[in-house]
Amino acid sequence: MLLYGAAAVHISLALLAVYERRTLRMPPLQALRIALGLTMPIALIGHFIATRYAFERFALPAEYSRVVAGLWASGASGLALGLLAPGWIHGCLGLRFAFGHRRTWQRFKPVLFAVALLLPVLAGVGFVTMGRALEAQRIGRPPPPAAVDAHQSDALHGAREGALLVYIALVAWIGVGRSWRSVAERRNRSVVWISYPNRTVSVPRGWTVLEASRSFGIPHEALCGGRARCTTCRVRVMDGASHCPPPADDERRALDRIAASSPDIRLACQLRPTGDIGVEPLVSVARLGQRTVPQPLRAKDHDAALLLVDVSIETGSAAPSTAACDTIHALDRCLGLVAATATATGADLHKQSASSWLLVFRAAGGLAGAASRALAAADRIAAAAERLSASLADELGLGMRAALVLHAGRIAVGSIGTEATAVAGQPVDDIERLRPTLPSSGASFTISRAAAEALGIGAAEGFAAPSAQEPDANAARTAWAAPSLATLVARPRSL
Repeated sequence: MLLYGAAAVHISLALLAVYERRTLRMPPLQALRIALGLTMPIALIGHFIATRYAFERFALPAEYSRVVAGLWASGASGLALGLLAPGWIHGCLGLRFAFGHRRTWQRFKPVLFAVALLLPVLAGVGFVTMGRALEAQRIGRPPPPAAVDAHQSDALHGAREGALLVYIALVAWIGVGRSWRSVAERRNRSVVWISYPNRTVSVPRGWTVLEASRSFGIPHEALCGGRARCTTCRVRVMDGASHCPPPADDERRALDRIAASSPDIRLACQLRPTGDIGVEPLVSVARLGQRTVPQPLRAKDHDAALLLVDVSIETGSAAPSTAACDTIHALDRCLGLVAATATATGADLHKQSASSWLLVFRAAGGLAGAASRALAAADRIAAAAERLSASLADELGLGMRAALVLHAGRIAVGSIGTEATAVAGQPVDDIERLRPTLPSSGASFTISRAAAEALGIGAAEGFAAPSAQEPDANAARTAWAAPSLATLVARPRSL
């Protein structure tokens, strides 16, 4: 009862999952797992008919010795061994999608892989050993009478063919049901519109957001295959929250695990909107922003204050299976707060690397004003980075450190290649030479003497005078110090 009950429940749930899928677009490994799961019953039906059914109908012995002897004598031993592969691959993929994101699984992965690898090997060795032993027992003896007579063989063959037809008809019925449902939805115009940052798509009501993304080729990460386990498919609902049903138990548990308390954070694999909504994927395999054709800019000199924001992410206690995606998610959120600050303070934002950005404050009204705006932006970014660091530690187990560098001088802004804008000049070179030393220095804020002079900051306020060994005036102007950002922002200024 346990064996056949488990098999019936497993196959029924698999067929139900195929029916509920609104699109068959999926990652290759997911497609392989489903294909193997649908074809395995074809082999299992024959095995069931030759063993349990034969025992129940004709009282034929169902012990291994008869089954193995029959396979060995008929020359089907190779086929029997080969059929281990589909079941083994299907089971391994199922376990990976179910538990692969868990830290315990990652910790014991080598041991579990060894057990999984030995399972079919030992099964094959046992089968071959019994077959050879039975073959050796028959040497020199007259062949035993056939265990199955012609009438019984025909009956078993007919039962096998009938069972296969029933199973194939059931699979076909699932396909027909999916097609009929699609036609009915189109006829009733039962559709919803889902807006992404770069496009809007129309899908039948009942689709998940993840299915909509995959159906229209929109990049959307989902390491567990859409089973509410890895949380990498999470989205922020930007519009239409009233059309989003409340999270079910599986989704609620997954969101609680990453401390996603905001009601606008949902799992795309579980969210089935009842009306039009707008979403933004938070962890995607590619940024969804629209691409624009850059307009060439003529290089032009400017006096400007420069604010470098350099971020480092430490995975720490994050799950290894999702650490890379979570790191990209963290950097994306860092870019969001830097971009928001640049917009609010009127700065130009330039990407220096995947984790480093340069804000340029042009000195239209004097270098002192530009430096003051840069200092205010640094204070704003530092406060936002502190809040984001605490959020990432609670949600994803990530550590984040942000280092800020303030400099000033003469730069050139123009186009280089396909970049919309680029900056160059001695101040940019100064910052680039300093950037590799930021992680080891541990300083959260660094200011150059040139920027300090523009702000009216003297040695009494924490900026050490340059040493006598500095070779020239340029070195003196690019000497660096790490005073307290909060102290500099709070100081009275007459700018």
